[in-house]
Amino acid sequence: MRQIVKEALLTINCHPVEQTNFEPDARTVADMLRGKIGDCQALIHICGLRYGAEPDVASLPPGTPRRSYTQWEYHIGRQLQEERGDDHFRVYIFICPEDFPYDEEPDSESQEKRDLQLAHRSHLFDDPHLREKPKDGDDLKLRILALQEQVFALQHEQAEVKTEVLKNRYLGLKAFAVLLLLLGGIYGGIHFLYRGQKELIDGQKLDTPALRARLTESSERTLQQELAIAGQIPDSEDRDKGREAAEIAHAARIARIDDLASRLSELFATGRASPILVEMLRIVDAEGVDAALAYEERQRPALLESIKAARLMDRERTRVSLQPILKAAQIQATKGDSTAARASYQEILALEPDWPEAMKAFAKFLYDMEPHSIVDRNGKSSLDTSDVKTMYALANRLQILSPDDEVALRFLSDCSERIGAVFLFSRNIEDAKNAPAHFQRCLDIDKKLFTANPKSTEYAFDFAVSLNGYFDCFVCLLQYDLPGDIEQAFAYFQTDFELSDKLIVANPASAHPLRNLYKSLGERGTVLARRGLRGDAEKALTYYQSCLKLSEKFLTASPDSAQAARDVSISLENLGDFLTQRGQPGDADAALAHFERSLETSKKLLTANPDSVEAARDVWVSCWKLANLAESTGKGDAASWWKRTYDILLGMEEKGMFLSPEDKRLLETLRGKVGGN
Repeated sequence: MRQIVKEALLTINCHPVEQTNFEPDARTVADMLRGKIGDCQALIHICGLRYGAEPDVASLPPGTPRRSYTQWEYHIGRQLQEERGDDHFRVYIFICPEDFPYDEEPDSESQEKRDLQLAHRSHLFDDPHLREKPKDGDDLKLRILALQEQVFALQHEQAEVKTEVLKNRYLGLKAFAVLLLLLGGIYGGIHFLYRGQKELIDGQKLDTPALRARLTESSERTLQQELAIAGQIPDSEDRDKGREAAEIAHAARIARIDDLASRLSELFATGRASPILVEMLRIVDAEGVDAALAYEERQRPALLESIKAARLMDRERTRVSLQPILKAAQIQATKGDSTAARASYQEILALEPDWPEAMKAFAKFLYDMEPHSIVDRNGKSSLDTSDVKTMYALANRLQILSPDDEVALRFLSDCSERIGAVFLFSRNIEDAKNAPAHFQRCLDIDKKLFTANPKSTEYAFDFAVSLNGYFDCFVCLLQYDLPGDIEQAFAYFQTDFELSDKLIVANPASAHPLRNLYKSLGERGTVLARRGLRGDAEKALTYYQSCLKLSEKFLTASPDSAQAARDVSISLENLGDFLTQRGQPGDADAALAHFERSLETSKKLLTANPDSVEAARDVWVSCWKLANLAESTGKGDAASWWKRTYDILLGMEEKGMFLSPEDKRLLETLRGKVGGN
């Protein structure tokens, strides 16, 4: 770790001096440390989990708090910052998290020392000044590299140095030291010196024309020198070649000068030109353009790394500043103020479009706008299409930023399923055509996660659900008379069937895989019955019967579950519908028995939930099916069943319970059929 920090400091032209170069004197710890730190212009405090070395407690004056050497250095640094002001002294804090890849501890510290260190870390977290939290050694290196620009800003020439600068028209050299404090066994104090430079001439104009003129003049001087050398060549032919080469080299330099002058002027315009650039200008004057360009090539990797680190630091500071707005947006969303929350999220992402925390918060906000259903009572999408597209785009971007993050992958899977469902039920044909691709994306992600974690029940559940959703998609496309690869859906269904069956065996007490398989069986039976190819009817009957057995098993395992009871009722209705349509001998009697059982179950649910629109509708649907069966086969009193259907619908209307447009049309039809007013 010390080597990593040392290399980072050397990269930004700082000379680190490790703690081993001086021995702390416990008898004069405060004076000694204040003297050393007072010679610096900044202090870097890196806090780990170890307390480290400390002065002899017995030697401390009465009332003096117990602190390690590095803790003393931090507090002295803060005192200097208050005395001198931020422009003349600054303390940088780096707090390493618990999962930081620390070096191996040389020994085990006492609990007392660990508690003292934890108290110090807590104090740092409460410090109102900016703090950084590097996740590993590479991150720490980048954050230290990013201090370069701030290091330049902290330089203040002493009066006698400035006088010397103006006298010699060159930059003076001033020792700039920052003490780097490394807490714990892996960290020690480090002083580093920076030999900085200011502008070559105080107030000198360094815009593009001035730089171009300066570079051109340097190239001209080089040309004259090379021409003079060529003129001394005895052979006339070689002399001409030398002069020609000098002219060609000069022309090549001139061709590059505009671009170089423009780039240099942009960097100098910030007022924080790095030593590398200042040195380039010195080389231009002393050695010529070619030497300056060669120097730039050698220094470019370090310069680019420094710029990258500075940008990362700027980005993180912006995100720290935006944290209160992000928290406020989340609170607004929790309180139901969706308009204000949406506006806050959009403002944040306009400033920081790639901030994962804000992206996920906004995407989840859009996902949770309607958590209980995809379609409204009129069968229309309850989520705005633009919202769901934004949500999906954010989820995609999150996954791109963190391609190996399983949490981001699962969220993308959820969003893929959601946008597919919204498109499927949007009543827009073009959107519906795009739905399968999103269900396929969901399926691919869940399959990938399950394959990587084959023993995970959670990932197995997700995979089973996505398989079922994929099959549902093609069932809906058939209902819309849209093309779809239903055979591929059947193939996926077989995988879903086998996976769900394994989940039931592995988790006999869990209702999740059981109900997932129940839904899959019923839906495949419906598709086969509707398709009507040879052998489909027999297969459909098998699936409907298996579906009923599973739903009954589900109800046996959860006898108080209203959902389990309703699943049994629906399974009975589906089986009755199939037998009624098939019309083979004995089918009518079997259908009658299934419809009657379904009605009995629905009536119990309505009695337990008299205000439930769903339960009331299930009852009248069962009565309506019995009426149709009686009218078409003579099995039962059709008029009585029509009257009971009418009475239930009329009661729902009088109670103000929701009736869909189809329900209302049926009520009017029955009003005339049964003689109602």
